[in-house]
Amino acid sequence: MRNRAPKLGFPGAMLALALVFAALAPQARAEETNPCFTGGGTVKEVLDACAAFIASGSTDNERLNTAHRVRAMALSAVGDLDAAIAELDAATKVESSEPNSYFMRAAAYDAKKDFDKAIADLDEAIRLDGKRGDFYMLRGIVYDHKGDLDRALVEFNEKVKLDPESSEAYSKRADLYRQRKEYDPAVADYSEVIKRDLENAKGYIDRGWIYVLKGDLDKAGPDFDTALKLHQNDPSALVGRGLVKSRKGKPTDGSDDLALAQQLEPGIFDEIKKLGVE
Repeated sequence: MRNRAPKLGFPGAMLALALVFAALAPQARAEETNPCFTGGGTVKEVLDACAAFIASGSTDNERLNTAHRVRAMALSAVGDLDAAIAELDAATKVESSEPNSYFMRAAAYDAKKDFDKAIADLDEAIRLDGKRGDFYMLRGIVYDHKGDLDRALVEFNEKVKLDPESSEAYSKRADLYRQRKEYDPAVADYSEVIKRDLENAKGYIDRGWIYVLKGDLDKAGPDFDTALKLHQNDPSALVGRGLVKSRKGKPTDGSDDLALAQQLEPGIFDEIKKLGVE
């Protein structure tokens, strides 16, 4: 798509998740040229093309539903969540049995911190299609945001059951286990993430911090070392390595790593504290 700033897509991690998982449009026809259905053009061009198609009086409900959802994406890309939700309202009226519309609207409501409406939409999406693991993952994330960690864990367990090869499923559940201070299952889930992508530095970093929280510095150190081999000068891994050095040796042994991390990302220490590390 030309002029890729801003990109089509919901703002925020949960809205991005909705775009990753939702099958937004039917397969594009070979002769398709309408930017609403090809994704070509600027955000404005896509918005205008979808608006024109909606106003055309078409009776093709599948494509009308898609046009409303694509407009919702484009509107969210320019920061207008309320207008995006209005488009998704229209999409559910055109095709009330299409679960992706509820899924996307739930992600928008989550971004607005309207968690009850988000959960209601996810309940409906799951009623319509109970085999989509991403629906359960988003519902788990919303419950997490509400502070209901027990219910969030139930949802993440269902996601893992439905999509056992999904690295994201194990990562989200491990994050939840960390919040619950259940470190052994968190290690197990982060190990599953690493197993599925040995070149992903984040998996080693996340597991390394769990080992720190467990007080197992002998296992934490190698994870941070591996992460830094894969992603040189990653601030979180540098803090981890510096902390391990300081706690296993002299207090000043990790000073260089800690100073570099602070220089690269000034707020990194606050982020690490959010993990529960003291």
